Amino acid sequence: MLCEEGMGKDLDRPVWRGQRPWFEIWFAVVLDESKRRALWIRQTMFVPRSGAARATVWGAWFDADANPPSIASKRFAPLDAAIVDEGETLIRTFDSRLSRTAAVGAVDGIAWDVAWTGGRETHADLPAWLPAPTHARPIVHDAEATGKVTVGGRVIDLKGRALAMHLWGKRRVPTLHWIWAPWTGDGSLEVTAVSLRDTFSLGLASLRLDGPTEVKGRPATAAHANNLITATVAGPRRLIHARAWAEPAATVGYAYRDTDDRDLMVAQSDIGSAFFEVYARTAPGAPWRPTDERRVEGGVAVEIHQRTPLPGVEYIAWDATTRPEIAPVPVPHRADTVPWPEVTAIVALGLTYGDHVRETGQKLDPSAPPTSFTKHVRALAPGNGPVRVPTGAELLAALEQVEAGLEAQLTEHLPVIPAVMDYEGELALVALGAIDEDALTAGTPQPFGLAAANDLTARLVQALGETTENPLAYWAAAKSFPSFLPVAAEVWAPAGGIAKIPELSLETRVNGAIRQAASTKLLIYDLAAIVRAARTHLGRPLVRGDVILTGTPSGVGLRLSPLTRRVAALVKDRFRKAELLVSTYATSTALLRPGDVIEVDAGPAGRVRTRLVV
Repeated sequence: MLCEEGMGKDLDRPVWRGQRPWFEIWFAVVLDESKRRALWIRQTMFVPRSGAARATVWGAWFDADANPPSIASKRFAPLDAAIVDEGETLIRTFDSRLSRTAAVGAVDGIAWDVAWTGGRETHADLPAWLPAPTHARPIVHDAEATGKVTVGGRVIDLKGRALAMHLWGKRRVPTLHWIWAPWTGDGSLEVTAVSLRDTFSLGLASLRLDGPTEVKGRPATAAHANNLITATVAGPRRLIHARAWAEPAATVGYAYRDTDDRDLMVAQSDIGSAFFEVYARTAPGAPWRPTDERRVEGGVAVEIHQRTPLPGVEYIAWDATTRPEIAPVPVPHRADTVPWPEVTAIVALGLTYGDHVRETGQKLDPSAPPTSFTKHVRALAPGNGPVRVPTGAELLAALEQVEAGLEAQLTEHLPVIPAVMDYEGELALVALGAIDEDALTAGTPQPFGLAAANDLTARLVQALGETTENPLAYWAAAKSFPSFLPVAAEVWAPAGGIAKIPELSLETRVNGAIRQAASTKLLIYDLAAIVRAARTHLGRPLVRGDVILTGTPSGVGLRLSPLTRRVAALVKDRFRKAELLVSTYATSTALLRPGDVIEVDAGPAGRVRTRLVV
């Protein structure tokens, strides 16, 4: 039987008293201290406006080192199968039960027996007496957890942190963004944003970093199609950015039925990652200075509720108990593509598109060769793998290689050093054999291939070279961190080679939004001039394995108005320039941060997708 206690007596226990429509949810998340594994469980009661009611047990297991990294299923029962025992048990369905201190249960493929103790003081955003359609009550937060999970017959010990909540009401919240990162440096980060509308408006949002230095605020949040949540708290003297993300394969999707008979798509991962940064300034209008940066690789809960499904996430349908069986679609091998050769050198060209020259505020002599610099071969990363954003220590180490003694000077000006990441969608020209420059000039095709490329850049490193005698050395350092050149998995090799750059459309998207869209016909230089510039830079003819980055069109992240550029040109001190760049980055929505996904598409020359990670 269902508990019929009054609303105010024990809000951890069921509060349903026969009304329609109604729903109740008890859920717990247990994150393993390894930050590689996690357990997510729910027990729910669902009473629609009309039709059959049901109780359901839900379970999901996340393991970053397994294939697949997430599994999930659920069990249905008649509503009267959900009962309340005497003692500490809050809800029991079948053999699954959840109390204030433990949870025991099973679904197909997963069984759990976990317990938790302690935790920090909990708080509810809305008082229970408020006549809202949805209520949430924390049961435990940041508690110490231990237990065992059985997956496919294998028993796995679990030790880490737990969070549990009770939710109830007449209608589910259709829009929710949630981040829980209990290991955010010396604090525990939680971001919650809910809206009673199908898109986020007139909602309630909160950000808390509990720990020795408490931070809290009311953020503006957004959920992006690549399973990324962003949250920003903007005040006159303090600016906070928090974000968390997970790949679709590491995410479990459920279709929840709302009491209005519409489905709500819930995507959850508990092996996500997070990034947290704080900027401050002395007065409104003064430059922003970074004061704190924290990175969390794994061990983060990321949850997105909305009416539409996230791309790439497999959802368990409302009336199903397991994920759909989707056979992998084989990708046919293209006859006109070849594997990457062993790369011997990478020459990057700059300012090769007129629109990009204009957006940088520079002037170009069309008779002069394109700007050229070296990008280290360690930057090459074929395929769609992640790219780690360098830490402040790694940025300083790279700068020290260019100019000894720079570290001490820079840290006097910037206590926290962000990379200020930027993208540059480009076409990579790949030598697949020895190149005869004279024959190319005469119009004879040469053994070249082409591939989509993303010339990632740490703009802070690049900016510190602006007023030096050798700025291109800083360009090279800014662009040569490991995997800073994601490229298409294979090289497009037109039969017979090429004698000129083919007309291709080049498109760059960041978190699904188009940032760059151009045609290679807008290149200022022809193929012969591009090869000539690379040969001059290398001091030798091109051979198999040489790669030329042909430059980027307009639309990069570092966008300064003409007025801002004129003001910046008046600043001669390069450390002051670096401070101004970081202040611009603090409020930029165009430059990149960890969690962002960049996609560069070059048509037949392939496509490359990159997630920035920590």
